[in-house]
Amino acid sequence: MHKRHYEWHGQPLEFALQPVDAGWRLTLPDGTLVEVRDARVEGTLLLIRTEAACWRVPFFVTPEEIHLLWQGHLYRFRRPRAVASVGHTASEGTLVAPMPGLITRVLVQEGQAVEAGTRLIVLEAMKTEQSLRAPFNGIVRTLNAREGQIVQEGTLLVEIVPSSSE
Repeated sequence: MHKRHYEWHGQPLEFALQPVDAGWRLTLPDGTLVEVRDARVEGTLLLIRTEAACWRVPFFVTPEEIHLLWQGHLYRFRRPRAVASVGHTASEGTLVAPMPGLITRVLVQEGQAVEAGTRLIVLEAMKTEQSLRAPFNGIVRTLNAREGQIVQEGTLLVEIVPSSSE
């Protein structure tokens, strides 16, 4: 599950995204659940497709805020801060996005056994690809990444637990 924390008029907002089948379940701050089939960025548009609708939301990003134009209103959200890495290190099996970027490939599945050095995810940032690799032999316990997903620095992507023979 991905959780995103923003501020709106000084009040904290939390959005939660959970992978479900071929899409995502988005929990809005008011508790409303939205089943998202597809979400992607095309230029300055965020395209969101649900079972009932397809939204084209103009947006732009500054170093401090994300701006969305929705139904004639401009919304400004303070950008999420990077997740602190205390207790979340590759040596412990928790891999987070080292920078903001686009996930171009997911090469593993939950429950899959991996060996140390196995490529798990490919992240693209500023036209450069970076592979996240397994830090040790183990099992993929948690996979919070989908191809085409845009992630922020510090987003938890994969959690590996040592295999029982380790």
